[in-house]
Amino acid sequence: MSRPDTSPRRRRDAWIPAGFVLFFIALAALQLWFVLLANRSFSGLVTDPRPSAGRYAAARAPDWTARLAFVPSEALAGTLGVEIAGANGAPLTPDRLVATAERATRFPQLVPIALHEVGPGRFEAPLRLPLAGDWAIRLTLTQAGATSERIATLEVAP
Repeated sequence: MSRPDTSPRRRRDAWIPAGFVLFFIALAALQLWFVLLANRSFSGLVTDPRPSAGRYAAARAPDWTARLAFVPSEALAGTLGVEIAGANGAPLTPDRLVATAERATRFPQLVPIALHEVGPGRFEAPLRLPLAGDWAIRLTLTQAGATSERIATLEVAP
């Protein structure tokens, strides 16, 4: 039987752990360089060059409220009634009124609503929805050149 060699010799595989350590140090340095580059080159959010333009549009926009009523006639269908009142509570007849029904599901639903006026500040539309649940009704009103939006929730039973 032979005895193991215990003579002091240099190991040939000592570079492997050092290689791993150096690789991860180089990787950390590369990531640090990318972070520094990103911070130096990104100046912030891009905004409209006229930041106050939105404030003036909001100040000119008409103040109004909307009340919704949904009267079902069959499953997922019925008549949508909308009453619009101005800031003083009087019925408001806008120059233009656009309505959509929106529901965020896996495949977002967007249903245009064709409103027709039935009286001062009162509008109706037949509404047939593809799914039951909570729908967001987005009303976009234009009055005297100013446009504003309101969103109301409508629950539709199956």
